[in-house]
Amino acid sequence: MPEPDLHSSASTPGPVQPGLGVEDIRHIPVRERELRFTRNRAGAILAASGCLLAVIAAFLQLTGHDTITPYLPAPLWAMQAAALGPAVLCLYLGIRCLKYAAVIVTPLGVEILPFLRPRRTMRWYLWQQMDSVDRKGRHLNLHLADGPAVSISLRSMTPASRDLLVHAVRQRVKALQCSHYGKA
Repeated sequence: MPEPDLHSSASTPGPVQPGLGVEDIRHIPVRERELRFTRNRAGAILAASGCLLAVIAAFLQLTGHDTITPYLPAPLWAMQAAALGPAVLCLYLGIRCLKYAAVIVTPLGVEILPFLRPRRTMRWYLWQQMDSVDRKGRHLNLHLADGPAVSISLRSMTPASRDLLVHAVRQRVKALQCSHYGKA
């Protein structure tokens, strides 16, 4: 039986197929890559709630079409507005949660973006500032060298995203501690 050719074009990784939604990132150096974590759990719940409220408003429109009389108008228009207003708000907030990042792990550190006014109130913690990292329930605690611990809520993320974030931050802090990078 012939030996397989390990260096053939079939065994070498090729570029990512177009149309999958991802680009080939091998040309970007590893130190310049970042991990973005969105509020995907909260976004999915809000988007589903918005769709449910929109369906309720449509149901009220379809069932109450012939019930309005000139003498006693039915309150269906008010009920539709009461369902449609929050539906639009829930859909907007759900899409915003799914689209924008909550936590970004970069080669320089951890960037925390709050939900409201992220450009003004974002917090940035460099890897050299962190002594240790631990997870307590649905919170990730960054213990800083020059102050108290910073707690990041992981409640709005899915369990898989939580585990990936905790693993990525722990491994980065552990690697920097072992190499004594940034220490005098």
